[in-house]
Amino acid sequence: MKDITAVQLCETQNFVCKLLDRSYGAVWTTTSPPRGPLLIRMLFSDDDEETWLIPVNNILEDWKPGNTYDSGVQVNL
Repeated sequence: MKDITAVQLCETQNFVCKLLDRSYGAVWTTTSPPRGPLLIRMLFSDDDEETWLIPVNNILEDWKPGNTYDSGVQVNL
């Protein structure tokens, strides 16, 4: 079964990325998020392979901590 084993937040203008910490379950956190519009990179892993996925929906520049944003990704396990 595939699992999301890493998540990165990346600034869309210069592609500087920050690796997030898994808090619990599907919750990922950071104490120092990047600025501006962001994109997410998710690493899906299983026993045989690892695949980075970059969703089509970016997080807008005026994002707020604690809000929920739709990546447009549907994960079928």
